[in-house]
Amino acid sequence: MSNNNLEEVDRLSELPEPLLLLILSFLPTKFAVRTSLLARRFRHLWTASPSFDLDRSDFPPGRRFNDVTSRCLRLRDPSASLLSFCLKTKSWRPIPIKLISNWLNRAHSLGLRDLSLHIHTDTIESLFPLILSFGSLHSLLINCVDSVSAFSFQPLVPRTYPLTQLKYLYIKARISNSELKTFIMEQRNLEYLCIEPLGSCSVDLSSQSVKKLKLCSKWTSSKIYLSFPKLEFLDLSISVGMQLNQFQFHGEMPVLRKALVEISSLPEEGVPDLHEILKSITKVSELTLHIGTPYPKHIPAATRLRKLNSLDLFHPLLEPGKDILMFHNLRSLKLSMCFYENALQDLVCLLHHSPVIDSLHLVHVEGPSNHQRYRWALEVWHSKLPLNSEGNRKYADFMNLQSGDKKSEVIKLLSGEKSSKRLKT
Repeated sequence: MSNNNLEEVDRLSELPEPLLLLILSFLPTKFAVRTSLLARRFRHLWTASPSFDLDRSDFPPGRRFNDVTSRCLRLRDPSASLLSFCLKTKSWRPIPIKLISNWLNRAHSLGLRDLSLHIHTDTIESLFPLILSFGSLHSLLINCVDSVSAFSFQPLVPRTYPLTQLKYLYIKARISNSELKTFIMEQRNLEYLCIEPLGSCSVDLSSQSVKKLKLCSKWTSSKIYLSFPKLEFLDLSISVGMQLNQFQFHGEMPVLRKALVEISSLPEEGVPDLHEILKSITKVSELTLHIGTPYPKHIPAATRLRKLNSLDLFHPLLEPGKDILMFHNLRSLKLSMCFYENALQDLVCLLHHSPVIDSLHLVHVEGPSNHQRYRWALEVWHSKLPLNSEGNRKYADFMNLQSGDKKSEVIKLLSGEKSSKRLKT
């Protein structure tokens, strides 16, 4: 059949409207509006999209962003639900409070469920009472774009408010008001909580319903208290050992099953801090632990000085004078760190105290690049572990450790002892 006899078929226009609206919901609003030029059917379709997403950085300086946002909300189909509203205003000039209030009230009148705000701290503080009045919200994301400044997020939480249906809450700000803790505790349906406090402040969080918690506190918090009786998954990113005051970590998480702990760098002074964190998660069955570059108390400043050897660095996983932690339920361990001799000894000790472990994934991380290279650490890693299946030494995987004597063979390999047979990773 010749091409002239082939009929051109508009497959996109043949799709049912619910599917087209679903596709539009994944597009930023500025692109969704442009689909009105495709065909007559698309002329007003964007006005019924269940999502609204505008970024101020996509517009030139001036009032155009404000005008476009107001116009798009005004033109929306009043019979169509607006479920998701995302506003990003990464600019030094805040948007007037009254204008944003009008936008949020309009979105709320259309059945708003998911709210995401990336705006200035003082703007958020003024809007918080209004946001708390939106009883239909299921998810709330607050990102203070000027959080690196001296401003602190101090929400004014009234005694009663209808916002009690939240299931997802994300806050990235300089939090300094204890009322936020009260707000979180009052959320009886909250299941996922993500907090990124900026600045050297204490973190005290508690919830009777949260099952997943992500806490990113890389600005050196001095105290962290967590009380989550139903928590199943913990994602913790933190800096340790650099505090002016003594670091304190306390976690009550009795049903925790999976944990991801990331330590950006580990000085010798931070080992007790890491030990306190691990003590709170000994009941997990899956553990992913990333320990950044180790920093000993003394590193030779010039290559003419004696080279460091593997015993010059501390034990990263064992605190001197403390009992060795037992991981009775641990079945899967993913460990990323610099594997010098003392680190491998700690790993072997951890394996001995994890009776049901069945899966082990190791990733070797080099030492600090701005100091003398840890060639000995690389040699230690290479001497203990063979090439993996991909022909490199960056990582090693060991599976089915509970079958036969495989766990014992892995321990012999990591300990540098002669194994009875060749062990493949």
